[in-house]
Amino acid sequence: MRCVPTSGNSSGRIRLFVRHFRKNQNGAIAPLFALMLPPILLAMMLAIDAANLMRVRGNVQHSLDAAALAVGKRYTVASTEDEMRVFGRKIFDANLRAIEPPATEFDLNFPQGANVDQQIVASASFRYVSFFGKAVKTLTRGETDWDKYTYSMAATVRLKNTLEVALVLDNSGSMSERGSGSNSQRIVLLRDAAKGLVNNMAKQAQLITHLENPVQFSVVPFAASVNIGPENQDKVWMDQTGVSPVHYENFTMPTRNSPINIGRNKDIVFRNNGYFKEGSGWGSENGNYFTRFSLYNDTKNTRGRAYASWQGCVETRPGVYGINADAPSLAHPDSMYVPMFAPDEYDSRYAHNNWWADNAGRNDSELTRQKDLKKYYTPSGTSTEGDYGPNFSCTTTPITTLTDVTTPDGLLTIERAIDRMRPLGATNVPEGMVWGWRTLIKNSPFAGGRPSSERGNDKVVIVLTDGANTYYRYSNDYAGNLSRYGSLGYAGVITEGYDKTRIFQETTGVSQTHSNSNYTNALNSRFLKLCKLAKNNQIMVMTVALDLREGTPNRPTDDDRQIAAMKECASESRVRFDTEFPTQRAKLFWNTKGSELEQTFKEIADELSNLRVVK
Repeated sequence: MRCVPTSGNSSGRIRLFVRHFRKNQNGAIAPLFALMLPPILLAMMLAIDAANLMRVRGNVQHSLDAAALAVGKRYTVASTEDEMRVFGRKIFDANLRAIEPPATEFDLNFPQGANVDQQIVASASFRYVSFFGKAVKTLTRGETDWDKYTYSMAATVRLKNTLEVALVLDNSGSMSERGSGSNSQRIVLLRDAAKGLVNNMAKQAQLITHLENPVQFSVVPFAASVNIGPENQDKVWMDQTGVSPVHYENFTMPTRNSPINIGRNKDIVFRNNGYFKEGSGWGSENGNYFTRFSLYNDTKNTRGRAYASWQGCVETRPGVYGINADAPSLAHPDSMYVPMFAPDEYDSRYAHNNWWADNAGRNDSELTRQKDLKKYYTPSGTSTEGDYGPNFSCTTTPITTLTDVTTPDGLLTIERAIDRMRPLGATNVPEGMVWGWRTLIKNSPFAGGRPSSERGNDKVVIVLTDGANTYYRYSNDYAGNLSRYGSLGYAGVITEGYDKTRIFQETTGVSQTHSNSNYTNALNSRFLKLCKLAKNNQIMVMTVALDLREGTPNRPTDDDRQIAAMKECASESRVRFDTEFPTQRAKLFWNTKGSELEQTFKEIADELSNLRVVK
């Protein structure tokens, strides 16, 4: 050690040292750090805990999602709810990474009844043991439990839906042509593809045990009209009393003071806003309503038998009722269904549907002779009708209403309905589609569908056509019909209470020019409005254009316009996105060839299958 001499003023030096010591901060960080260390450590533990808790919660939620989805896919297979809980717990545990499975509580809740949300809820709860909680518990000698909180979360998955599908299939004459790229007729290709779709869905549905009628199909063949089945003649929703404004529009009817006499003591009279049979000559029918059904029954051949019976086709209802699925009601006469009855047109080689001998004078106009009622009460002809007669334009087999394809009998019923289809007649796509929609609704005329309010049920209309909409004029139309007779009546007849003929009702941007091409435009416009109404009613629409020929962009054809209408009508997929516009849902529209039809219907089956897993 080295000695340093000092001066004699020691007290002054001491005071100077104390002053310097008080100002010196070189050693202050240690006590400050000692004071700040606990809150720093606690803040770090809180930050670590917050991040770790987020990680645990995310992992638990992911595991719940996986378990709920797996159980949802298997739920309708023959398993008990307890077995499903065990299965769900295995899936949940297998996906846990951030927390040990024993540290969690897991549960599954299943729907109880048909009128509640058809979904499975997977739930889990856990207590997260944090670093901070452990520290607090240690410092307070166990008196404070920071980790007493329980975290809960859930995942919800919609169960496999019940499914109701209307197959609306073109049976027009062009379906007899060969499919593009195939040696088979389009109708044959369609039968095979449609049955393949039904069988595909039936196989899936046969595994379902928890749901009644899980997959149902209806078949709606269409051409110029739709056949709803002659067995429905006596139904209350058929116009049994002639209240519809279209019921008598093709006939000259009696007025209040001028009855029509059609035989000895046999009159047709107008009273009480209806038409009645009156007179003793009618026998037991005296006082009955006179209707189109009367004409079918009263028109006899020379052997005294009915010339023809009603085959089951109905006219298009007027106004908006023609493109909606509202139930018929006598309170709304326009909503009632009227049997088609193609009047005998005047005797002439130029008449398109001349099937009965005229009774009126030869000097009467063609229209007068066509609308005459008396002629039907003079027996004529010995054979029943062929391609012409009162059932003209009624060319398709009847509708087959919703049928459960999980049963062998139900599946066979739908397959036979498809096999019976035959190609004949013109094309009226909106008439086919509206009847497809009507088969799915739980009101008259058909009540097989589930209520629209029932949860977990999808209603789907699949519409296929191989050509543009058609309604035809013909040459030498001296009666002024302006078209052949069809489900929309004659294009030259304006229904009472309306300012347009039915083919131009419920159209937008269509002129009232009476030409074949403009009739096509009108039917397309009606079709698009119908599509909006159906989709607003929660109907999913899938459309298929078969072998339609596309023109050039500068010269669009009727087929081009039909393709555009079919695509616009289609709903959007719930599971697929458009390949050209990845942010947009793909349209449920297929523009296909005959040789590709089987593959198209397989893709439709895939789409229907996906509907039934998760929405």
